[in-house]
Amino acid sequence: MCYIGKVVPRPIMRFTAALLAALLLASGSMLAQSTNTSTPPTQPGHAQQPLPKPQFFGGTVTALSEQQITVSHAPVGRSTERRTFLINLKTKMNKSALKLRSRVTVRYQHLPGGDVALEILLQPRSRRASKLS
Repeated sequence: MCYIGKVVPRPIMRFTAALLAALLLASGSMLAQSTNTSTPPTQPGHAQQPLPKPQFFGGTVTALSEQQITVSHAPVGRSTERRTFLINLKTKMNKSALKLRSRVTVRYQHLPGGDVALEILLQPRSRRASKLS
């Protein structure tokens, strides 16, 4: 029976509306389940904290090894500040040019295990220092 252009009886309209509502609810619940499975479960009491933003520290290399680098910075009128940074496989640096007493800028992250160097940038020698050598 075709109801195009005719008045549809109420029982058929109710059935159609109920069927559409059931389909919407079922598809909504399936969509919610698929998005819940893609996110990793979090343990109660262990909120994930975002990683700290990278920071910078510049100065002169005073100690250098395969695992860490110590940089000293002496601002005018203040005491000398020394920091030691951990070097890992992800640390970007030019190992061949890095030496003691080199001027560097270290981009690092402060993590619970210590300050981890993300990148060690070698600063060019000053003109005065290159003339003296």
